[in-house]
Amino acid sequence: MQTVVTHSGSFDPDDVLAVATVRIYLGAENVKVVRSRDPEVIATGDWVLDVGGEYDVSRNRFDHHQNGVPHRDNGIPYSAFGLVWREYGEDVCGSVAVAAEIEERLVLAIDAGDNHLTICDAHNPEVPPFEFFDVIDSFKPIWGSEETFDTEFPKAVDFAQVLLERLIAQVSGRRGLQQKIQMTYERSDDKTVIVFEEPIARHALVEFHGVRVVVSPVHSPEVEGWMAATVPASARGFHNQTTFPEAWAGLVDDELIAVSGIDGAIFCHKERFVFVAKTKEAALKAAWKAVEKCISE
Repeated sequence: MQTVVTHSGSFDPDDVLAVATVRIYLGAENVKVVRSRDPEVIATGDWVLDVGGEYDVSRNRFDHHQNGVPHRDNGIPYSAFGLVWREYGEDVCGSVAVAAEIEERLVLAIDAGDNHLTICDAHNPEVPPFEFFDVIDSFKPIWGSEETFDTEFPKAVDFAQVLLERLIAQVSGRRGLQQKIQMTYERSDDKTVIVFEEPIARHALVEFHGVRVVVSPVHSPEVEGWMAATVPASARGFHNQTTFPEAWAGLVDDELIAVSGIDGAIFCHKERFVFVAKTKEAALKAAWKAVEKCISE
């Protein structure tokens, strides 16, 4: 059993995720977590995270509040989570590439926030963002209850561990999917519309040049059919490479068939990025309509 010491009192994503990472690395059943700021207790830890004023990988000491902590080349300082991830991210992910992607997607933002760096601003001041810091704050003791930081910290760590494990699995799976897409992409003569024989999310095609629409079976037990979906212009944002004709927006079944002229049409999303039909042929017709519309504009 390994004793992991982190600080007592309030908690944030930094210490929560640092503990979660070590639990994944060692196995949760092999970890006992102690929360304290007492130097004598800290000295007994096999691992010490976000407390103790020491960074020493050889002794499993990962604090970032003292001078001499290493800095990233991109200017984002490390927090305890980042320091732990720097050493053990590859091990918990089983892949250098997966660990690097999670560093970029999650670790950098947590480390920046913990070091009081603003990395983005809300576009609409009347719609405040709900960030991961807010998620972890929701685990903090409710005023007037019998909850304490010590009773709620393990719940936050359990949540963070599940989330981190899920994120690792999703990134790993997506990298495998990208390899599969690459093979289909290379075999396709006309890369404007790509067809798959299994459900494929449209966002998975963002990085593939020239693809405007993806056609694949519908991933739903309630609908048997095929979907034509326009490819987003970027991984984030709502702009698409093209859209289906405006007259199709929000229509279903016979009304959509009449307007589109496509037999077997079932549904067109009101934002015109998804078209569902009973057959592959019908979905392909819709896909090429969207491409023709894009070319003519």
